[in-house]
Amino acid sequence: MKSVNEVSKLSGISRRTLQYYDEIGLLPPSAVKESGYRQYDEESLRRLWSILFYKELGVSLDDIKLLLENPKEMEIEILRQHKQILLEKQSQLQNMILSVDSILNDEFDISMLKDFEKNRIKSTMKTYAKEIQVLMESSFFLPLVKSGIFPGSISVVKNASNLINTDFGELIFLSGEVRQKFRKAIMDGPESLAAKEAVIAYREMINMLFPCDDTAFRKIAQAYLVNKEALDKNLPGLAEFVYEAILYVYQ
Repeated sequence: MKSVNEVSKLSGISRRTLQYYDEIGLLPPSAVKESGYRQYDEESLRRLWSILFYKELGVSLDDIKLLLENPKEMEIEILRQHKQILLEKQSQLQNMILSVDSILNDEFDISMLKDFEKNRIKSTMKTYAKEIQVLMESSFFLPLVKSGIFPGSISVVKNASNLINTDFGELIFLSGEVRQKFRKAIMDGPESLAAKEAVIAYREMINMLFPCDDTAFRKIAQAYLVNKEALDKNLPGLAEFVYEAILYVYQ
């Protein structure tokens, strides 16, 4: 267990910031002594690392809180993505160090000008920023992950790993379409044409990830009721609406 002072020294963030993270439910302490002093165990420190990591990416505290509520597989996917950005930066720094050595030896080659070309890194960051945005907005799809329709411990992220590397743009588009269709259709009711279109679009998106028959889809619908509390925080009634809309189309 580490005290607030110890955590502050280890992480470089202030005690007041740690207190604030506790107040907003982002990083509650593992224990609080009778004296009122907070203490943090290894799991809490691991969570703090994730918070600081996402902040480094420029993610807001609200979105960080949402991300930390997602399954661990999603966090692993984001780490994988950001690692590629870090590797690009590492490669650029290594090349620059070699160029500095050349200049110190009074040597120069025009190829050294590429040391300052950042388009490759920007392109990588832009690609993964889109993926991170999808994962941050993926609370709508948490019931899909938690539905239990995957064999063993296989997750959506692992099932879709090959797809993500080849056609993630289409998946981004479809996931956004699905969310918007359900949000708009909720005003028309679960038996409306708009709701049916949302359900069909959702089924198409799922089929991009894995084969989904009617039984599996109904099980996903049931998972929306199980996770009703979390989903209704963003839009009251959404979970029950998705459940009823799916069952209306696939009774």
